[in-house]
Order: sequence, then structure tokens, then C-alpha cells
Amino acid sequence: MKCANCGAEIKVGCIYCSVCGREAQIVSDYNLLEDDFLRDVLKEDEKKKAEGIKKNPLPAQTKENHTQKSESNQAGKKGKAKKGNRKHKKRVVFAIVAIILLIILVTVIILLVNDSRNNSYDYQMQQARNYHNDKNYREAESSVKRALELEPNNLEAKLFLAEIYVLRGDSREAVILLEEVRQEQPDSKEVYQQLIQLYEERKDYEAIRLLCEQVDDIEILELFSEYIPEIPEFDTAEGVHTEPIMVGILAEEDCKIYYTLDGTDPRQGLEYRNPIPVEPDQEVHIRALTKNSYNIYSEEVEGDFYVELLKPEVPKVTPSGGSFYNQQPITVEVPEGCKVYYTWGGTEPTTESRQYTEPIYLPEGNNILSLIVVDQYGMTSDVLKCNYIYVP
Repeated sequence: MKCANCGAEIKVGCIYCSVCGREAQIVSDYNLLEDDFLRDVLKEDEKKKAEGIKKNPLPAQTKENHTQKSESNQAGKKGKAKKGNRKHKKRVVFAIVAIILLIILVTVIILLVNDSRNNSYDYQMQQARNYHNDKNYREAESSVKRALELEPNNLEAKLFLAEIYVLRGDSREAVILLEEVRQEQPDSKEVYQQLIQLYEERKDYEAIRLLCEQVDDIEILELFSEYIPEIPEFDTAEGVHTEPIMVGILAEEDCKIYYTLDGTDPRQGLEYRNPIPVEPDQEVHIRALTKNSYNIYSEEVEGDFYVELLKPEVPKVTPSGGSFYNQQPITVEVPEGCKVYYTWGGTEPTTESRQYTEPIYLPEGNNILSLIVVDQYGMTSDVLKCNYIYVP
């Protein structure tokens, strides 16, 4: 019997182990240590047998069995290879399908992006500006036109398109477009600015003038100040005058003045150089305008002038009449530029009568002195009659 604690032999009849001093317990001679030992021995024996098999050739039957086993293993390997090939093929098919789906997805995304860009006003305008900066005006024109298809009434796009037309050398198309825009938006200052610039480049100053005539807005009219001359002015008031006049016409410096007196267009009239005379009983209708260095005509001015002379007043005579006993000289005040004619005996004087040049002396008796004044224009005053009685 062995000690359950240390495995030492316990003598028969002993209650305690003589080695470890533990109380003796009855156990079987087989224990775990012996079992482990046996297991190690068996493993060692199997190892030696395996090494012996490698050193010694196998018997024929063993070889046959080994061959069968090899073929079976090869068949298994082939089966496994086939299964592996199937799996590989499946992976390849899956990869191809995935790639195709990815291509389709990318294509759809590209199409959606292109469609979005094609239908975006902002994108088309940005593309147009990029082409413009690269001086690719044909593509810029195409992009702006697409933007206008999306927003037909957009002023920015139309003005940009007109600019592109000019850069491409097609100013005529630019003018047509800007005129259409002006009809749609007559208060757009930018439209007038571009039109004026185009007309000036073409030296079509008459078009600038005609354009100006269609403007009422004060701010827009200021754009034309450099090109349109001011309307000329008369230095004499219109209307009826009581004496002959000389009508002068005033204009800006470096402007020529043209006028007519028969009511026709002053553009085909005479060039003004000196004041225009208006004689007595003459009615003059003057039409005038100016032309500046751009060969642009101003608006015209019209005026009616008429001279209706007043007959001169009767002369002043001293003495103007009365009774006298001594010789008395009669004097007459003659207005400047006029002549005085007189008669005795009550007949009315004319320019054929005696002209007063010196004092008149009284004749004897009761007499009537008749006098008239004739001015430089032939206008005759009323007759002045004075009664003198002279008794020496």
C-alpha cells in the first residue's frame, strides 16, 4: 500500500506514512502518475514505429493501398480544385458585374450632372465668361444663348451677348439686339451706353442724334451731352417790332449755324455769318440749327419777326399860333432822321412841298400853316395846322 500523499510504501499495520507523516489511506496501486507514464510510453512506441515505416519499403499490398490512397487524395485534390475554380469564376463574374454597375452608376451621375449644368442659367453664364476670358467667342456666344433660353428676359445675358457680337466683329448684330432690348426696357442706362459706343465706333453720329430724340429721362440724356449740340438762340425777341431790327443767332463755340427764311429745312440752308435784317412791314420766319464737330445737328429753333412802323408824331412848332403885331419867326423841332414839310393857305403838305430848314416868317393877314413830319422810312405824321394872324 502506498501513501496517498507522497506515494511512498506504507508498511502493513502502519497508520501513518513514515516519509511524509500523513495519515495512511487505502488507495489502489494504479494512480494517475502511472497512467501518465503509460501514456508517454505508448506515444514513444508509436513514434518509433513511424520512423521504421519510413526506413523500410512497404510491401506490395501496402504500396497498392498507398497508391489507392494517393489516387483518392489526388481525386480529392482535383475535386477541391474544381470547387476552387468555381469559386474563382464566381468571384470574377461578381467583379465584372460590379464594374459594369459602377460604370452605369458613373454614367448616370455624369448625365445627371450634365443635364443639371445644361439647365442652369448660372452655370451657362459662368461658362460663357470663361470662354470670353479665353477669347473663345463662338463658344461664349453659344453658352449665353443657352442661358437666354433658360431666362429669355435677362438683361445681363443680352448685354453680354451684344458685347460678344462686337468682339466677333459683328457690330450690326449687336445693334439689332440692343435696339430690341431698348424697346423692351427703355429705361436701361446700360443699353444706351452700349448703343452710343457702337454708333460712335461706326461714326454714325446721326443715329446718336435720332436716339437722343427718343429719350425723356434726364439721367439718360446726360449720356448724349458730349455728342448733341445745344439749340441755338436768337438775340432778339420774337414778335412785332416798331422799328427795323437785326436778328442775331447765338450758338456754342466750334458749332456752325445754318438757317432759312422761307420755311424750308435749315440743314439745306445758308450758313449764318451776320445778323439777319428785318425791314419795315416785313415779316421774317427764321429756322435755325447748329452742327458740331461730330457733324451732329442740334434741334432747331424757329422764330417769327415783324416790323410794323408807327407814323411819327406831329412836329413841335414855336409859336404854335396866335395874333401878332410884330414880325415873329416860327421855329420847328425836327426829329433826328426826319424831315418836315409845310404849306400856307390850308393845303396839306407832301414830300413835294417846301421843306423846313430854317425859321419861317409870318406873312401879313390871317393864315394857316400846315406841317408834316416824314421819317427815314417814309412814314408820314398827321398834319399839324397852326393859325397865325399878323397885323403890322
